[in-house]
Amino acid sequence: MRFSLKPSAIAVNTILLSAMSCSTLALADEAPVALDDIEVITISNQRHNALLDNQSYAQGKTTEADLSNWLSSVPGANVNSNGPITGIAQYRGLFGDRVATTLDGHPMIGAGPNAMDTPLSYSTPLIVDSMTVYRGIAPVSAGMNTLGGAIDVQMRKAEKMNTDKVQASGDVQAGYRSNNSAATMSGVANIAKGDVAVLVYGNSQAGDSMESGDGTLIEPTDFDKVQAGFDVRHATENNTVGLSYHYTDTTDSGMPALPMDIEYIESHRFNLDGDFMVSDWQGEWSLGYLDADHGMTNFLMRANSNPMKHRRNTALADTTDFKFVISKSFSFGELSFGTDGYFATHDSVITNPNNPMFEVVNFNNVKDERIAIFTEWQNQFDQTTVQLGVRVKQAKANADEVSSSMAMMSMPNMGGGMDMGSGMDDGMGMDDEMAMPSMGELAQDLQDDFNDADRKVSDTNVDIALSTQTQLSEPLSLYVGLGIKNRAPSYQERYLWTPMEATGGLADGHTYIGDINLKSETAYQADLGLTYQSSEFMIAPHVFYQNIDNYIQGTPMQMEDMSAKRMAAMMANDDNPLKFSNVDAKLYGADVNWYYNINETFQMSGIVSYVKGERRDISDNLYRIAPLNGQLSFSYHNDSMISNLTLVAVSSQDDVSVTNTEKTTSGYGLINFDIEYFVNSALTLRGGVDNLLDREYQNHLGGYNRVKEVATPVMNRLPSEGLSAWVEATYSF
Repeated sequence: MRFSLKPSAIAVNTILLSAMSCSTLALADEAPVALDDIEVITISNQRHNALLDNQSYAQGKTTEADLSNWLSSVPGANVNSNGPITGIAQYRGLFGDRVATTLDGHPMIGAGPNAMDTPLSYSTPLIVDSMTVYRGIAPVSAGMNTLGGAIDVQMRKAEKMNTDKVQASGDVQAGYRSNNSAATMSGVANIAKGDVAVLVYGNSQAGDSMESGDGTLIEPTDFDKVQAGFDVRHATENNTVGLSYHYTDTTDSGMPALPMDIEYIESHRFNLDGDFMVSDWQGEWSLGYLDADHGMTNFLMRANSNPMKHRRNTALADTTDFKFVISKSFSFGELSFGTDGYFATHDSVITNPNNPMFEVVNFNNVKDERIAIFTEWQNQFDQTTVQLGVRVKQAKANADEVSSSMAMMSMPNMGGGMDMGSGMDDGMGMDDEMAMPSMGELAQDLQDDFNDADRKVSDTNVDIALSTQTQLSEPLSLYVGLGIKNRAPSYQERYLWTPMEATGGLADGHTYIGDINLKSETAYQADLGLTYQSSEFMIAPHVFYQNIDNYIQGTPMQMEDMSAKRMAAMMANDDNPLKFSNVDAKLYGADVNWYYNINETFQMSGIVSYVKGERRDISDNLYRIAPLNGQLSFSYHNDSMISNLTLVAVSSQDDVSVTNTEKTTSGYGLINFDIEYFVNSALTLRGGVDNLLDREYQNHLGGYNRVKEVATPVMNRLPSEGLSAWVEATYSF
């Protein structure tokens, strides 16, 4: 099942959920069978009151700093939030690298080793055409690592007008959010003549720190982000070629759940893509390049009175990606063949601006290279549509030698006065002013062990996905999905050589070390869903289960890791450091979405999601799993207005990870209200209030506070945003 979230060409924020019944898949014999037609649910913006039957409502606001909150409208989906622009997509309990998140099919490989520049932060609402989430078993064509599902954000493209005269159109949008005084300005313009079109856009977003329901200042949660770019496209009857460029400049953005805050993230993204038709074959191709430069500190946005504990981490990432797919309809169905991959390089160096002698080379010229070939077949048999895909993929990784100024302490006469690093103060796993020869010896041992190891590794894996959809009766259809999915370890899980918290945004407060010889994760997946749909009512429950062998999880260090364990205890005050290890796990649960059209103007809709994640090798739960949650919306619309009243209910989460010393959270309920008014064909006004009752609550996925000298104690759960009114205006020309 696929979800698509589409912002309007004039207003990002009214997103309407429609479900396609299986009967829409009954194509004529001569028509090709689309490979993504298995039980599609589309969330799309509608201009004015062009409301179709069988719809419910979801939201995405321009005053939000990234796109991750759009996922709240998708059953089974959620967001791990470490700060205002660090939304990490979670689907059915899996998150991070396990969820393939792409922009226009391009994998977004961030520079930050702690996922400060998440894939969904590399875009902005006004320039997004759609967000697609595959429900159930994601097809193999959806991405390299789809063990946890797949999300694709489609950007708006330049549109040709088929006229000899120059035609221009576009949107200008402004928004404001009261709680943190967040202001947004966006503009996009499309200029076209003949077969050529150019789209240009710009966006500015900035906000102060938020306040919780009881007035607690959640700091630092300031953010400041500018994005701009263009898309140039030439389109004829049989082929299209496009070139796009996207620039992102993020500065001074707080990350209270992480050891450091964003000093800057500057990225340049170039994409070249096209589609073509040769004989009866249809094809599409793309090339992409992303250059990201990321700086973070523990002293510019948060209190740190000891200059010897100041840290700056400078991280770089370069990624080149490609994709080529061809497809053709045969008498036995539609068949497609494809190849894709990416080649990423990562570097990370930690320094102290007050001590030029201090340096830790955390990741040095790390190579993460992944290529694959895949094929998919889909056909219609009477009332059943079948889709089968196979992907063969290879992951290669390597890293150059690392170094640390701390290792110099093992040398004679180097035992005193060295700047040692930081622990809870900056979270990078080191503590200053501990002039112990044994500290230098430990650092030297870890450095030598890593540099002497065979760091070049290669994994070959196979993904298989089978999805079927059967029309049992006119209103009732059955979805069955089975899959075997694999994920090779991330570079942090392999090459984190000294105890640190550079863990891809886990944010559990523990220091970790990696394991070069980790095995790939293998998930055996099953999904069963029913969809009942009439002209007035729709409900689509799904149940799912997956067994994951070699699940990568932090586990307590053993005797062979004693150097790292002692170093973590001495430098980070972490008496429970963890090592990325292969364990066994399982996840299971259910989610449902539904709507009921009361009459032509009133509608009720809702979603409910539940997932349980457990270790199979020991009695423990998986870390950072969303609790049982749901939404109930009441909607009204007429010729010029759409309004929504949404009740959000989240259960307590007691099934927490003992290994990660995860804390439980209480349940809560929220009330949100929004209204959209179409003034005329050009102007749309929208506003609303989130957390209408100003409820004080803690989101289980919101992380722990890592900032000293603020209202929330260190390692207590961060509070969430209190009452916030917001307004937006969009003018189209």
